Amino acid sequence: MYFAAMKRKLLWIALLGLLGGAGWFGYKYWNASGIDADAFSMVPSDAVFIVETDEPVEAWRSLSASNMWQHLKGFPPLGDIGKLADGLDAIIADNATLFSAFGKRNLIISAHMTSAKDYDFLYIADMQQGAKLEPIRTGILSLLKQGGFRFSEEKVGEHTLYGFYDANDKSTLTLCFVANRLLCSYTKGIIEKSLAEYAEPKLKNNVHFTQVLNETPAGGLCRFFLNYERLPAYLAAYMEPGSIPRELLSSMYFSGTHADFEGDRIDFEGRTNINDSISTYLSALSRSGSAETEAEKVLSKHTAFMLSMGFSDFAAFYSNLRQVMDQDAESAEQFTASQKTVERLLNIRINDHILSWIGREVTMAEYRQDRVIGGKIHKVIAIRPRTMELAKSNLDHIEKMIRRRTPLKFKNYMYKDHEVRYLEAKGLFRLLFGKLFGKIEKPFYTFLGDYVVFSDDPRTLLQTIDDYVNGQTLDKETDFQAFSSTFSKTRSVFAYLNMPRYFSDLRGLLSPAKWQSAKYNRSYILCFPQIGFHFKAEEGGFRTRFSADFRKPGEQDLIVPELQPLDVDSMEALDSLSDVDQFMIEHINGNVMREYYDNGQLKFIAEVKDNIFHGKYLEYWENGMVKVKGKYRDGQKTGRWRFFNAEGVLERRERFGRDKETDPEPLL
Repeated sequence: MYFAAMKRKLLWIALLGLLGGAGWFGYKYWNASGIDADAFSMVPSDAVFIVETDEPVEAWRSLSASNMWQHLKGFPPLGDIGKLADGLDAIIADNATLFSAFGKRNLIISAHMTSAKDYDFLYIADMQQGAKLEPIRTGILSLLKQGGFRFSEEKVGEHTLYGFYDANDKSTLTLCFVANRLLCSYTKGIIEKSLAEYAEPKLKNNVHFTQVLNETPAGGLCRFFLNYERLPAYLAAYMEPGSIPRELLSSMYFSGTHADFEGDRIDFEGRTNINDSISTYLSALSRSGSAETEAEKVLSKHTAFMLSMGFSDFAAFYSNLRQVMDQDAESAEQFTASQKTVERLLNIRINDHILSWIGREVTMAEYRQDRVIGGKIHKVIAIRPRTMELAKSNLDHIEKMIRRRTPLKFKNYMYKDHEVRYLEAKGLFRLLFGKLFGKIEKPFYTFLGDYVVFSDDPRTLLQTIDDYVNGQTLDKETDFQAFSSTFSKTRSVFAYLNMPRYFSDLRGLLSPAKWQSAKYNRSYILCFPQIGFHFKAEEGGFRTRFSADFRKPGEQDLIVPELQPLDVDSMEALDSLSDVDQFMIEHINGNVMREYYDNGQLKFIAEVKDNIFHGKYLEYWENGMVKVKGKYRDGQKTGRWRFFNAEGVLERRERFGRDKETDPEPLL
């Protein structure tokens, strides 16, 4: 991997970028004209990202002393970097007086792709007009000679490239002096491109880059700039092509952020500008204002991922979405056709019966799942309506229209004083929210607090109701409260990831090999328990904030329970039916038969089909203890049955097979 080859490179880049950048060969030797060159004019336009700091030594000291870095440097791919970093700490400590004399020195590091699977860096250091130049020059040259480098010179136009070849790893460090700046790279072509663009800078003359550059304050740990046009090529070195969100990335030009590191949290705050010529949600959201998003008040404490969208008005957002879609004739045609299809099938009008009641917030969430089958993570959608009355009346109308046109048999039921409904409306969520919500088909839904809550899985919806009723919602979580308090409540987009909860979901999303790799490296994944990303619309783009908390996982945090295979014919793990199980049996999965003792105690509960037992069967003693536990299939006992005495002690087990000669047991 690239990092492994960086051992010698990082050490000498650090020495030359910090020591040399502070004055090697000196301003008065190489810049007699007194020209102060702009460093960003030297950064080639194909930079993937750029890091800039005015205090590289202090910034490194702050980062290297942190708990986060001390933990991360043990990550195998960063192993060599960790060792070199320790060496750099020692060099700085041994030369504290020398480094402190340099004062503030601007250093820029930019990343550039050198092949389809590799990249390299360009270092641009400000030499200034420091004193004591000759001792520094002599010291650096001595270090280079002691390192056994082979020296070379090459003229490129009016500039000279100095090469230092290392026979050990067959790498060549190339240096060049431009005005008061020192350029360093281990890829000569990057410096050559820098020199070629310096006369007529492409990046610095890019109005979109200049915008974020001018609006990103200096100071702190560093400034960080991201070039979205070049990001897909960088991601392709690590990700499968199909997993790269190219459409999303193409909708943005640059992000410029100011980075701060304090305690165990790293923050990036700045601006992202938008490519309005691309038909995407971000383009529509950037034109649609922002709003307070508070869906965490109704979402379960088990929330692993949450994505909230806020707008001044949903109808305005939908209109803006239509406008950006109209810029692409094919997309506009598909959009219009989809709307007409939904309106025709459901006999409704989108504007009147849906847009009229959706308010200023739509949030999607995914919970921690013990099992992920077929890579499907169940989703929850929380929509804050203009008024709850308006939402209910229009949803009532939609359900009425659906019942007229389809043989829908599902009825509305009450679960813990909350009505559970079902919406047979395939394609509706995709029409309103696009691919992001495209898999939400025929959802169950209910009303919680100020929100209409939908889910593509009834158990997930019932879990949401349970946790809401019990006061176990995300907003009640102490860690979430502390983390989210640093973000503005008013936003256009807010993404939240709880990594310890989401980690279990990865089991069903990753290939077996990648899951094993994730488990092996889980200490370096789970060490960022909470990650947040925030966009707030403003003219031409978004105010941007990214934050991540660090916490070194304990031994208990790293335990990944192995899942046992499901035995569909067994109820070994079920001691009694939960409220959710009973509701699922009775109202979701089909019919149910109950019988009671004279005292009102439940005698048995069983799933039935076509007037015979089919499914789970539980029988109770009159004192409420479980008496018999088993399962029927087409009226015949199947799988393992268990029989208990009145004190709840297991007395015997029996196993039944489908081929056993028994007559079906009809209901009485």
